[in-house]
Amino acid sequence: MFHGTGGPAIPDAEPSRLHAMPSQVLADAYEALLTRAPAPLFARARRLYLDKYCLEGRDTESPLRLFVAREQLHEQVQPDQDAGPNGRIATLTSETRELALVHWQQDSPPDSDLIEMYLNNQWQCQPMLMMPSEQRWFRNSGYQMRLTLSDPLIWIRNTRYQETENQSINEKPTKS
Repeated sequence: MFHGTGGPAIPDAEPSRLHAMPSQVLADAYEALLTRAPAPLFARARRLYLDKYCLEGRDTESPLRLFVAREQLHEQVQPDQDAGPNGRIATLTSETRELALVHWQQDSPPDSDLIEMYLNNQWQCQPMLMMPSEQRWFRNSGYQMRLTLSDPLIWIRNTRYQETENQSINEKPTKS
């Protein structure tokens, strides 16, 4: 139901002032990942996609990889003043505060110097609150640590549509 409109959710807004992100590089990777993810209507497929594909992209060779561990979705529908009485704008907002840092195909935690170098070089971020996890990442992909972001990653998409008048649930369809 929700697909990108190609433009910013709020015209003329400055994203860095609108949402404080850990870094623009991380925000861009989050945008790219969610743009390709299945729609929230397909919750299981979306979760599998986010578990399988890291923020670095599909072709990474990095020993550390960053995944969306927990996503919160918010949906809002409002009248579209420019589209007549049945016009609506549906806004989907995805917010992520928790990422999984995975030591790819390894059972042990990564060295703290490797983590610091990875976060700094790959994401232009400083180390943040990290908690080791007792479970390996999706399908035994490696040791994971959970990173909590002080400011969430936010992705917003708007979709315009025309609401149609539906028959009530108790009403039987008419034959043609």
